[in-house]
Amino acid sequence: MSEIEIKCVECGTQTKEAKDITLTTTIDGREIVITNLSGSRCPVCGEEYLDANSSEISLEIANKFRKPAIVFKRRVTVSGGRRVIGIPEEIDRALGKKENVDLWLEGDKIVAEVY
Repeated sequence: MSEIEIKCVECGTQTKEAKDITLTTTIDGREIVITNLSGSRCPVCGEEYLDANSSEISLEIANKFRKPAIVFKRRVTVSGGRRVIGIPEEIDRALGKKENVDLWLEGDKIVAEVY
């Protein structure tokens, strides 16, 4: 962190550099915990302030957990004994017909990262 002096808005005490800040927030009803952030912390009341880089990282991570504005509903069908979900043409076009995908579970959701 730079030598910028930051006073706590809660108690007015000079804050000290911190590299172990944990941010907990709720996005669309899901609790998100982001660790290993940096900024400053008040040694008296514990109030924490993220630096610019950690703020940007936090926003990027948080935006990944926001629900999309458009949701396509699809039926899960069976083909060759396997369950299959069709990708809507609008999404396929937007992705540029990429052929590789990583899939994982987040609670009861299937998440796909196409590359």
